[in-house]
Amino acid sequence: MKRYLAVVGVILASLFGLGVWLKPPLTDMRLGVAEGLTAYAAKTLKTGEAMPEVSHVESHDWLVAVSHAATVGEKTFYCVGAFKVTFCDHPE
Repeated sequence: MKRYLAVVGVILASLFGLGVWLKPPLTDMRLGVAEGLTAYAAKTLKTGEAMPEVSHVESHDWLVAVSHAATVGEKTFYCVGAFKVTFCDHPE
């Protein structure tokens, strides 16, 4: 049983260490989210509409991940980045 707990502890410590090491920098994530949401806004733009502005709502730097909220027009997107990957939800 002690070996099992030791192996599980080593695995969890390794995952935690990788999470801290591979966490994307918050400024890089903000820029990437702004770039992606600008492309999204341009893609969903209807004829005659003005390009909506991408504005940042809030950001948090957690221990192994970062989170960021941004708005495009009236839609708010919530994004989470960890292990060099960022995911954003779709408000619809």
